[in-house]
Amino acid sequence: MKKEYVDVAIVGYGPIAKMLGSLLGKKGWKVGIYEKFVEPYRLPRAVAMDDEIARILQGAVPSAKLEKLFDAAGGEMYNWYNADRELLLSIPFEKEGVSGWPGELFFNQPSLEKEMDQTCSNLSSVRIHYGSEVIDIAEKEESVELTVKEHSGEERKVIANYTVGCDGANSIVREHMEHTVTDLNFAYDFLVVDIIPKGKSELPVIMQICDPTRPTTVVSGGPGRRRWEFMVLPNESKEEISQEEYIWKLLEPWNHTPENSIVERTAVYTFKALWVDNWRKGRTMIAGDAAHLTPPFMGQGMCSGIRDAANLAWKLDLVLKGKSNEDILDTYTEERKPHNQKVVHAALYLGEMICVNDPKKAKERDDAFFSGKVPPFPAFPILTDGILYQPEEEKKDNLAGKLSFQSKVGYQNKVGLFDDVVGTGWTIISPVQNPRELLSNTQLQFLNELDATCIEISSVEEDGKDTVVDVTGKYSEYFEENGIEAVIIRPDYYIFGSTSEVSKVSDLVEALASQFKKYMNTVTVQS
Repeated sequence: MKKEYVDVAIVGYGPIAKMLGSLLGKKGWKVGIYEKFVEPYRLPRAVAMDDEIARILQGAVPSAKLEKLFDAAGGEMYNWYNADRELLLSIPFEKEGVSGWPGELFFNQPSLEKEMDQTCSNLSSVRIHYGSEVIDIAEKEESVELTVKEHSGEERKVIANYTVGCDGANSIVREHMEHTVTDLNFAYDFLVVDIIPKGKSELPVIMQICDPTRPTTVVSGGPGRRRWEFMVLPNESKEEISQEEYIWKLLEPWNHTPENSIVERTAVYTFKALWVDNWRKGRTMIAGDAAHLTPPFMGQGMCSGIRDAANLAWKLDLVLKGKSNEDILDTYTEERKPHNQKVVHAALYLGEMICVNDPKKAKERDDAFFSGKVPPFPAFPILTDGILYQPEEEKKDNLAGKLSFQSKVGYQNKVGLFDDVVGTGWTIISPVQNPRELLSNTQLQFLNELDATCIEISSVEEDGKDTVVDVTGKYSEYFEENGIEAVIIRPDYYIFGSTSEVSKVSDLVEALASQFKKYMNTVTVQS
């Protein structure tokens, strides 16, 4: 039986696998990706992402290509209407989110994945195997052994240092891990209809119809596409509602007919809310739908999986380099699960208000909205656990766990988004002076182990100084509004910690080194 040796084996080749494969491949790791289907899935599934995810995707798709894939909803409203088309709720989308992209973006998943695949498949250390189904996983002391069955029927062994299951809701990797699942018992069937209008659509980019006779979501499916999500009613069967005649009847009130539109895809999905209780077992981990399922009412299903990939990639990189022990991989579940749980609960909260098909209960809901008795929608969660600056006394100038800021900058004769022009990874930024000048040799040595970068960002380019220029003035506004002079940013773009005085940046670095001491044998903490 043939054998193949890889640093990381990724099971499945959807967007989460493509993201993780790209991030690891760019670090030079030998990655084997095993997809049981013989060719890419070419129909749309996810259609929405936020600015954070767009920023992460910059690591897999050039920004100039990425922006062409989006139907941006920045500055627009996500409006909810009742059966009488009275406005119940308006959720604003930021024109430009903290991550440097519009607050909400709609896309066609096959188009996005095509661009992601181009990056991933062009990396010399990444090999993608279609028609390769993982049928068995055996955890060894120093490796994971996968049995892979080819489309031809031939079997081979893959020996990996680590394995990540990005193989969806029916994950064989999750099955191998034998972890328990927390199910919130939310299950509603929806008919998803994707169409390509022959002309320009006059509908808003997104709207929610909270009509008990048929709760319906109307949303962009990316440039030149539209999507409807129709709730399947208790007296309907999946087979009945999936018939072509029935589908056109549902689309008719929206002025879409066989004459002016093409149905690209229909499918009945059961929207669920659940998560696996531990996302790691030894050398094996799971990500995306293999680890959690989120109802689509916030457009966060794929987003959560992309966050998983961004979190896991930099930790695997440190372990594979031998700079960290495996214990750091425990922070993957520690950080991502609580964040994901909050996202699932928030989506569930919206879903329970949307999925009301009893007219009496719908009226009670509407009256609650009109009277102001519905509590405001909670803020989007931040990271609260793991590798974060958490001093004993809470500090107002500590933005730990929040997303870091990105906007356009100028650097070395280039202008563009910060990550494209300066780079990514552990980064310390100050608008006052280069943080490097305030750190000891021991601290600089520690940051070097992390491949960290120290950046001074200024409003003007200064002769003789390696300065990043704040060409829009937005960085200056960000630091001033938050009352900070220095910030440490993690490779997944979350803030480790910040301080109101750049002179205290050494304290932040020391706190970071102190946390890494249990993972990295080379770390020396100053007394």
